[in-house]
Amino acid sequence: MPTPTVKIDDAKMLRKMKQYEKIVGKEIKQLVHNAGRLCCLELAKSTAPKGAGVAAKKQGEKKITKNLSGIFTIVNQKWWKEVTSGKAFSSGGAAIHSKSGVVWAVDSQDTIASVDSAKSFHRSQRGSDGQPARLGKLDRAIVRQAVYRKFLKETLAKVGLSKAGWGVAATACKADARQPLRGIPAWVRRNMGRAKGSVSDRKASGFSWQIKLSNRVRYSRETLSSNGQSFAVNLARRKFFSMLNHGIRAQKAKEAGLKQ
Repeated sequence: MPTPTVKIDDAKMLRKMKQYEKIVGKEIKQLVHNAGRLCCLELAKSTAPKGAGVAAKKQGEKKITKNLSGIFTIVNQKWWKEVTSGKAFSSGGAAIHSKSGVVWAVDSQDTIASVDSAKSFHRSQRGSDGQPARLGKLDRAIVRQAVYRKFLKETLAKVGLSKAGWGVAATACKADARQPLRGIPAWVRRNMGRAKGSVSDRKASGFSWQIKLSNRVRYSRETLSSNGQSFAVNLARRKFFSMLNHGIRAQKAKEAGLKQ
């Protein structure tokens, strides 16, 4: 599945960039990178869990918890001993007590005794969107409660990983901003070390520049809708035009003052 890629290079924008360089006399490249950064910040907001506040974080955590509960049967230490000793399956199957109540289990189900095993099972169930499909109760892995809690805690810490890919791209833009990640919350920034994003640019015809922004987190395409992407790009585009117009007006005002 291709990663989401955004190009800022439409014809109207190129004409405005040429006008800026002709009137202001400065190369447009830095402003293009500033606009790229703004676009990345807006794309991060539009990427699931949508938003940047605490509500978005809780929404992401709730989804992860729901997804994990659909692939694991969680049992406490007492019932874990019954399962691993084989006593629970003396007749091929048994009713065991889990976090969700009494469930039927069979000895062919995977048993998870470590966080690494939980990670492996989780990876094996993930689809193209990075999320596992909900399993039938007899297909779920039986996991010791203490192990599940540790695994859940580690997994919840990854909320915002797909957003973090845009944070990496925003940093790569090398914008002349004092706070290049302003608007990217801490719960997203903590994942930037494991996320991937990239920026490439090239000089286009005349004075203009093109920039391409990419989020390279594996399932990032599935976490950003086409409507969300369009909204973010258009908002960043308007802000870029505003920067260009401000520079043009300031230069014209300066020249008018010198002529008086």
